[in-house]
Amino acid sequence: MKESVLSQKTKLLWQIRIALVGLVPSAVLLALSSVSLWFTVAGGFLLLLLIAAVFWYVPAYFDSYSISFPNGAIIINRGVIIKPCHIMPFSRLVYVQSISTPLAKAMGLSALSLKAARSSVTIPELSVTDAERFINAVTGDERR
Repeated sequence: MKESVLSQKTKLLWQIRIALVGLVPSAVLLALSSVSLWFTVAGGFLLLLLIAAVFWYVPAYFDSYSISFPNGAIIINRGVIIKPCHIMPFSRLVYVQSISTPLAKAMGLSALSLKAARSSVTIPELSVTDAERFINAVTGDERR
């Protein structure tokens, strides 16, 4: 059984993404603070939530991720508060797709989307070679 966890690059990528997405509304609310005190309170609260998400939740979430490959299946365990476990046999997989954003591609990472008849699972960014190795293992093409 092969076990893998997500790399530090994946955590960094998600911290950058969440920081960029969260800074825009915080900045807008804090810029509107001259209009009302409520904008200052809302902007400050949103900024505190953003800091907690970037520096506590994202690292804890990605540290909890474990992916294992026992005998023709994939088992994904993850979660900080709620901890789901996904078990997907390779024989049930209908579609596997590698997804790479420009920022992820610059960092040498690629996400995987796994689809079966009644479910789908997305594995956050792995190194491009690990993603290709997984796709080759699923398709049975071990030549590469």
